Amino acid sequence: MDRKEQVSKQDIAEFHSLETEELPRFPVAFVKPVGVESVCGAEDFQHVERYDGTLGVTKEFVDAHQTPVGQIQWNDDLASKFTHPGNVSGERWGSGTLISEELFLTAGHCFDQNPDGWTVPRINGTNNPISSQEIAKNMRVNFNYQVDSSNTPKSEQSFAVLELIEYRLGGLDFAIVRLDGRPGQIFGHTKVVKTDAKLNDMLCIIQHPNGEMKQVEAGPVTFLQDGDERIGYNSLDTLPGTSGAG
Repeated sequence: MDRKEQVSKQDIAEFHSLETEELPRFPVAFVKPVGVESVCGAEDFQHVERYDGTLGVTKEFVDAHQTPVGQIQWNDDLASKFTHPGNVSGERWGSGTLISEELFLTAGHCFDQNPDGWTVPRINGTNNPISSQEIAKNMRVNFNYQVDSSNTPKSEQSFAVLELIEYRLGGLDFAIVRLDGRPGQIFGHTKVVKTDAKLNDMLCIIQHPNGEMKQVEAGPVTFLQDGDERIGYNSLDTLPGTSGAG
């Protein structure tokens, strides 16, 4: 067992909530609306614990920020709760980041009632989709869904979504959910900064592309426009399942 594997859960939580504040900070920005994920040039995702430092951010930066990133997944028991459960049971749905011990920031469209190409459960006795709040309550968030430095899958830990706290406020595609069990005490959390991105700032997206194990992509900001809240880039890969990644 190497030194990294000997770090306690408390050490991990303290590391992410305190020590990472000293690292250079980049804005957390949701820059990809639903349906436009893409590979820009060569697909060069790297697994977070096997990252070699060649994408534009340091290995230390990725190590310091990857642990609070989790994956949203539909629960597997929808057929036992709904007469018409849709086609989403067990689907690995999106990505996001802990911003406190129990609050998880992700994309608003992860909780939309009519997602493109999918059917969410129907209210029993009707053909109407369950509410966004009920969608959230039928999901969980997985942490540690990744491989270690030797390419061995780690033990995944899952936490139920208790409630949808914020959803698409101001027309912005974001959501905040509250998780059971205070996972931030184990995995730490990321500070949300207030500064805006600038041209050539380095963006780093830690994500679960295509529902796969946690990976990283990075590249510079290449386009900004006054009055437009979007951030442009031309060298970062994203895929379905990336939605909500910070």
